[in-house]
Amino acid sequence: MSEFRQNPITRNWVLIAPSRGKRPDEYKTYSVMFGVPEVDPKCVFCPGNEAANVDILRVRADGRPTKGDDWEIRIIPNKFAALDHSATYRHKEFYISHSGDGEHEVIITRQHNEPVALQSIAVVELSIRTFIERIKTLYENPELAYVQIFHNHGRDAGASIIHPHYQLLATPIVPPHIHSEILGCYHYYLTHKTCVYCDIIKEELAVKDRVVYESEHFVVISAYASRSPFETWILPKRHGARFEEMSEDEIKHLSFVLKVTLGQLYTKLSDPPLNFYIHTMPARRSQNMHSAYEEKEFHWHLTIFPRITIWAGFEYATGIPVNPMPPEVTAKFLRGE
Repeated sequence: MSEFRQNPITRNWVLIAPSRGKRPDEYKTYSVMFGVPEVDPKCVFCPGNEAANVDILRVRADGRPTKGDDWEIRIIPNKFAALDHSATYRHKEFYISHSGDGEHEVIITRQHNEPVALQSIAVVELSIRTFIERIKTLYENPELAYVQIFHNHGRDAGASIIHPHYQLLATPIVPPHIHSEILGCYHYYLTHKTCVYCDIIKEELAVKDRVVYESEHFVVISAYASRSPFETWILPKRHGARFEEMSEDEIKHLSFVLKVTLGQLYTKLSDPPLNFYIHTMPARRSQNMHSAYEEKEFHWHLTIFPRITIWAGFEYATGIPVNPMPPEVTAKFLRGE
């Protein structure tokens, strides 16, 4: 039976239409990493080709910076940057514009054919710690309002280079999706006097139909209003607005939980193309539109979005995604039941 479901944060609708769907295991597309060699001499991200890019930073396996070949993570500027170091300006008459000033970085892990799902927990943890350090460093720039970190895995997820890497864009504006989520949390709090994400966690743990995995510090769920099959949320149990303010225990748990969750998708769907991204609060600055009060109500989170369906006319015309696979079914499938 078809059902419209509303995202409790943004109030956006999705249409769950199981009659249009398949069995969960039929959503296998192609294996992103099938046949990829351990090292590709032509890959500009592979060890040995460091001279092809200027370094921002190299990090060893122990977390220390290095200038040598013993790096585990490299950070470089994106050669095809969506943002640049243009003169800062703001223009508002009939149309509104803002300079595209900002930072666009690439965070590279060492192994060419090792997706995040197959990386060691130590490498995933090192990546997360690198994200935190870059966010803190970039927020020192008073012109930057938001740092967005995301991962593209596979050509259908927007990855132009197969070598595993993350991207970081630091923007002078707060992106609309972030703004919408912050306002959604704020308005929910005005009505209920609680955090909407904390209430989602309570509801999901009580019902359990959409819970994929639970650890001491995190809950993994198939989102109630999933925009596509297998949209998965990783939610911290401790209420906090900022990803970069995780405790040491939470960093270690997130490393494990992220690897396990991506590993389930890798195994169950045969390494599908996907994106994942982190939503956190914008920089703390008086000129930002979001107040300290709103920060108390926001709850950072990580979203994993397999790219196994496409939008068609209805989705583009209405803005309502059609999801042919109920999240209760995908959660059960990922749990192995």
